[in-house]
Amino acid sequence: MKRVLIPGSFDPVTIGHYDIIKRCAEMFDEVYVVVFQNTEKKGKGIFDGEDCYEMMKIAVRDLPNVHADITDTLVVDYAVAHNIDFIVKGVRDTIDFEYEYDLFVINRSIGGVNTIFVPSLPEYRHVSSTFVRDMIKYGRDVTPYVPTGVDEYIKNKKR
Repeated sequence: MKRVLIPGSFDPVTIGHYDIIKRCAEMFDEVYVVVFQNTEKKGKGIFDGEDCYEMMKIAVRDLPNVHADITDTLVVDYAVAHNIDFIVKGVRDTIDFEYEYDLFVINRSIGGVNTIFVPSLPEYRHVSSTFVRDMIKYGRDVTPYVPTGVDEYIKNKKR
């Protein structure tokens, strides 16, 4: 049984994230999508970790082999503790790849866990959490950019 971990801050989860998750759910037996508190992104988000976790649960509710979780541990420590075979990182461009490649080297050296890079589909390449946060900030509809149900969570949260 192959298990993979898709880590992120998911602030908020986007349709691009969902596409990577769904594609992994088709390729692997179990997928763990885990909200991590990213120290480099601290203070940049608009949702706290619990909100991101709740949105993730909504996003993946139709994928039976996908488990949502939240933690404050290191990615590689979570992977080792849960007997996860691979970390999966979605990449939109070469900038994403270079950043994620450095993390792959670190995670492999300290925990022996390999990383699989999954390229985003062209139709989602422009969608990022930063973009969605800007849309929220300026009162724009985010429905086309987030998984089904997440838009309602955001609307209710922002009232």
